[in-house]
Amino acid sequence: MSTIAYQKSLLRDLFTILFLCFFQACAGDNRPVVKIGVSVPNTNTTSYNLIQKAIFDQLVEHNLTTQSDRIEIIWNSVQDQANGKNAVAMEFQQVKTMLNQGIKVLVLNSIDSRSAHSILRETKRKSVPVLTLDEPIRNDQIVGHFSIDQSRLGEIAAAYVVQKLKDESLVDKSNVLVLEGPLGSPVFRQLKIGIYRILDQYPQVHILSKYSKADKSSGRQLASQTLRDYAQNVQAIICVNSGLAVGAVEGVNLYDMAEKIVTIGIGAERSAINLIISGQHDAEVDLQSYERGQMILQSAIDIYNDQPFQADQEKTQFAPSRIITTSNYTILEKIWPDLHSKKIRK
Repeated sequence: MSTIAYQKSLLRDLFTILFLCFFQACAGDNRPVVKIGVSVPNTNTTSYNLIQKAIFDQLVEHNLTTQSDRIEIIWNSVQDQANGKNAVAMEFQQVKTMLNQGIKVLVLNSIDSRSAHSILRETKRKSVPVLTLDEPIRNDQIVGHFSIDQSRLGEIAAAYVVQKLKDESLVDKSNVLVLEGPLGSPVFRQLKIGIYRILDQYPQVHILSKYSKADKSSGRQLASQTLRDYAQNVQAIICVNSGLAVGAVEGVNLYDMAEKIVTIGIGAERSAINLIISGQHDAEVDLQSYERGQMILQSAIDIYNDQPFQADQEKTQFAPSRIITTSNYTILEKIWPDLHSKKIRK
């Protein structure tokens, strides 16, 4: 979805919320208003766009249930507003404003650990429980954490490739290119651990690993270069993100080998999904960010209602995940209503 289309969708959702609030006010809705604060670095990524959309979509449905308190979301994405200002100081001040507005629960992914601990001192002073998102912080105010098991995502991607090679009886004679992304990233490191945990179980698979920038141009360059160097003898490409996958598909298409090479990325960005729909790309591991947003709002409401946080382990709830292929991409139409099929091959 383009930025403009997303903004139109968000404005439509906000208008719906305002309309409902107006309607309820006219109808004499005297329910208590419960404010929940959400503070994240930005909404420029697909992940946070979808989390935000899900929270506001679910908010509309929740507020139609007259048996529940009415929920109001105060959303803060500091880097969208910083424009060269001190983002750390701005984040702290904006969360303080949320606290002064009376939020009952805070969902936090701070841009900086120093800012996070300052924020947590304020939440403790106001007795506001905190749910953390993505970046874990150790503090008594934190009642739950939403995380992504990155190594598990890597395992899912590699297992998909291995199964496809088995289906074609190619495991014993396959070259698998792994585009690992840049060095030094904890996220990509965990993804690689998961990928190699699966591939290492098949010593007959020859692994071609490449460090790279995590973008489309790097994916295209490394995929086409590897195909040239190995005389097109590559059976699969695993990419640690969707950007690399889109580039890798472009590199594969330079050799007209989309039907012969299995490709998979991690992230399920819209550009990669479009390639799946058109038949040029095999699969994406979907982080299910929309579903995460639903889980986040429901957990915040549960905490306000003194219900326990539904943890998978040690106060941590892991995001769901799934494989998206040509057989099931339509499940994404809820978040991208304009998805349509233009199958050309594969």
